Amino acid sequence: MLIHSITFSYTISMNETTWLRTPDAAKYLGVHEETIRRWAREGVIPAAKLGNRGGFRFRREDLDRFLEERLKDLGSVSPVL
Repeated sequence: MLIHSITFSYTISMNETTWLRTPDAAKYLGVHEETIRRWAREGVIPAAKLGNRGGFRFRREDLDRFLEERLKDLGSVSPVL
């Protein structure tokens, strides 16, 4: 996956897209903020980086797609007996 290194002015809605800040995205996924930051740095989840200290922004549709893929992967794992 690709991490976008584009700096832009943050608004809640850009081109009909809902962007979430790191705390909101972490809560949406049910993970710790450091977990979602690490995933963004490692390219596990798509994110827009806002400058050196601006943090990350996450598109809600990317988070939904990420959740769907994770659930699909969990469904394909057979239980250990």
